Amino acid sequence: MKERHGIVMKHISKKLTLICLIFMALLLVGCDKVKFDIFNAGKEDLDNKTEQNIDVDVEDDNEDEINEVINDIDKIDDTGVPTPSDIKPKANTPLLIYTIDPEEGQIDPVTAMIPDDTEISAELIIDKVVEAMADKSLQIGIESVTTDADKIIVSFYSDQPPLANVGAGIELAILDAIGQSLIDNLPDYNKIIYQVEKGAYVSGHMVLGIDEAYFTR
Repeated sequence: MKERHGIVMKHISKKLTLICLIFMALLLVGCDKVKFDIFNAGKEDLDNKTEQNIDVDVEDDNEDEINEVINDIDKIDDTGVPTPSDIKPKANTPLLIYTIDPEEGQIDPVTAMIPDDTEISAELIIDKVVEAMADKSLQIGIESVTTDADKIIVSFYSDQPPLANVGAGIELAILDAIGQSLIDNLPDYNKIIYQVEKGAYVSGHMVLGIDEAYFTR
């Protein structure tokens, strides 16, 4: 009986020893893992600090070279395309046109500025005259502007000035200002014809034939 009891105790002792060994092995593995993680984290922090120090040193050492490169880039880029610092504003040319004085009912000369490379055409002149009259609170209704041989044909809308909402004096001043602006700036044209929506010019103050010239050089 005692012999059997001794065998059982030895068996239990072996089991306890084995369990202790396994537990200690697990502890060692865990400690190694913790130490390894801490080592890696410390190494990453050290690497980051080293990289930052290197970056600062490089920036300090090459500051003059970087400034030279920036100055060169301001002048021209790698593709040879001029940068904004090389772009100069376009030169403008004065264009003499006429507007009107709504209170006096007379035409007044004004200067419109246009880019040097802009072609001076009947449409451009009409646009500038209309803009100048808009500054005088007159919204001129231009339907179309066409040319034919030595004639410029300006067609108005019937429900806007000079056909509507203005007196006879203002109507005539508008027609004079437009005609004078065209004749003075376009030497190749000798006649200005006014129409209403491509028909004969008929207002409450004036009647013109469909091809009748209002203004002749």
